[in-house]
Amino acid sequence: MIVSLRQTDPHAVRVIGLSLALLAAMSVAAWVSWPLLVVLAAAGLALTAYAAHRWPLATLVFSTLAVLADPVLVPSALPDSISLGPIGISEGLISVTGIVIAVDAIRRGAFWPALRDPVFHLSLAFTAVAIISALVNATPPRTALLGIVMTVDAIAVYFIARMVPLTIGSVARAIGAIVGVVAIASFIGILQVLLHPDLLGFASFAGRFGEGGRITSFLGNPNMVAAIVGFALPYPLFASRHLPDRRHRWIAFALLAGFCLTLLLTFSRGAWLAVLLGALVGVLILDWRALLTLLAAIAVAYIISVTMPRNMLVAKEDLPLYFPDSGAPNIIDSTFDRLNAVYEKRDLRMRFIREGIPIVLDNMALGVGPGRYGGAAASIIETPVYEEYHTSLYGFRTVHNFWLHMLGEVGVAGTAIFLAMVAGLWLRMASAARHTVAPIDFIVLAGTATAIGIVALNNMTEMIFEGNFPGFLIWMVVGLVSVLAPSGRLWRRERVDTT
Repeated sequence: MIVSLRQTDPHAVRVIGLSLALLAAMSVAAWVSWPLLVVLAAAGLALTAYAAHRWPLATLVFSTLAVLADPVLVPSALPDSISLGPIGISEGLISVTGIVIAVDAIRRGAFWPALRDPVFHLSLAFTAVAIISALVNATPPRTALLGIVMTVDAIAVYFIARMVPLTIGSVARAIGAIVGVVAIASFIGILQVLLHPDLLGFASFAGRFGEGGRITSFLGNPNMVAAIVGFALPYPLFASRHLPDRRHRWIAFALLAGFCLTLLLTFSRGAWLAVLLGALVGVLILDWRALLTLLAAIAVAYIISVTMPRNMLVAKEDLPLYFPDSGAPNIIDSTFDRLNAVYEKRDLRMRFIREGIPIVLDNMALGVGPGRYGGAAASIIETPVYEEYHTSLYGFRTVHNFWLHMLGEVGVAGTAIFLAMVAGLWLRMASAARHTVAPIDFIVLAGTATAIGIVALNNMTEMIFEGNFPGFLIWMVVGLVSVLAPSGRLWRRERVDTT
């Protein structure tokens, strides 16, 4: 569909129009007739299946982007009596899209080649270790299944993406579409500061260290805004250096500065650190001059953040209580307040780490069993681990540290396999980027390698690799780009064949 729309394909336009009409009808039916909503939803899934067959890449991108609508947009369109829970609409769309793409791949003979990838073998190894951990710890099957699925289901999208017929141009356009959606989320977040803290009904998040309101955009959580912006940021970073047209490079730099501004306004320090370290490693290995570009964008973003007008559409007396009376919150002072809370052992994430260390040390090899510690599964199904170690989630759903959660549930063995999977992907993308001379190829490969590093670091303070949001989106992008960066043996053979 991405290619067809550029050629103004009238059939694609009709399908899009019908999809929008179905979406509007479902929004109305949700409030007036539950049976009608079910019928319309079934029609929507059937239309999705047709689109996945006709335009697989565009449909996969759209279905995966739907995860960004699940936290706030979808619930706000439904009455309180209808709850889709953690599944939302995205998992249904992705499931239908994935099945159609897989069936078509089988017909083309592309199914098994898509699975011939180190990630597939490492995923199987991780699942095997998780099953062994469940057996050793006598974990109930339902708990173990939920714990495993909530980690590996998103990886399935990686392989679905590899089954789609791809070119470097189609991959670049797909990533461009995703960066564009992230840019919209970023822009809405900035407008929350500039115009109104609850712009369009998206309420700002109350900071606890003098930040005032932390932007949420349409995602409902500043840390998730920071996560997707941090993931998308490397693409305009390298585009601002390598796009052939100077005007396009300046546009990319403006987008990069906007992403940096959004990150500052989220006050998500874990994401700040992940972006700084991940981007630093990426640019030093792949293009050290991009470091100057990044520093310039950060400087521009900081100056704007402390000088931009605030709350232009709301009277001072009507501001929420958690907003400062005037001017911009002091980014530096509030950050030092946060660091002081860590030093004084008042920070909740540090408390999770302190209380999680005994759990990890006592169950070093295989953990306490999948679904039993730190993740969402342990908050859905009661676990004996928290009572045994006199700890809890203190009202939260997870320990906000994916790697701590992994160490606790599947031990060093499972965590090492998952880390090998992530590190291997980073090495593949970085190696391919260093061997290419085409600007677009480099932007896509270097951007993805750096994004993987940022996400891996951000998982030290969030649970990005667990569940559908935003894990599906990340694994889908990496799956698309992995086709352009074969594993080591294939890459060496390809190099030999072309010389």
